[in-house]
Amino acid sequence: MSDPAYTEPVTLRAGDSVTWRTALPEHRPADGWSLAYRLLWSGGYADCVVDVEGDEYIVSLSASQTAGVPAGKARLFGWAWRSADRLTVHDSVLPVLPNLATATTYDSRTQAQKALEDARAALAAYTADGGATVESYTIAGRSMKFRSAADLITLIARLERDVARERIAGAVLAGGAPGRVVTRSQ
Repeated sequence: MSDPAYTEPVTLRAGDSVTWRTALPEHRPADGWSLAYRLLWSGGYADCVVDVEGDEYIVSLSASQTAGVPAGKARLFGWAWRSADRLTVHDSVLPVLPNLATATTYDSRTQAQKALEDARAALAAYTADGGATVESYTIAGRSMKFRSAADLITLIARLERDVARERIAGAVLAGGAPGRVVTRSQ
């Protein structure tokens, strides 16, 4: 295994182990300081194991500790303490990627692609009965108003633009020139 990096992780894959090294010159172990890190997510947390190596701290989370972390976002929080003193040394939002070793399905669509598909399905359901859908009603003084077909069409157009922007950004990141067709003749 290679030496741990000198920086906290910027992403985490659920089910992976992660280790990093940190030096806090003003809060050295030799001066009586201790270090702790905690990974927090909706519904749980995991305390990191912190070992001391000289004037540095080695921080780690095991694969079993991260296995149950749901995909989404977690917060990585670190603090140093000595007797009654405590100081925050790290606080970041950490994107958590799904545990692909235990996954049985995968949906590669972006949030915009999913929303576009849902909006198209809503429009199809709305118009399935020939457009005879009730837009609003009132019962016993309570009102309910639904989106009109025009609202759904406007939403679909906006989502189509969002998806197109994502595709262009992906093409640029992959080194392509979106919108340009390159041909070669001999």
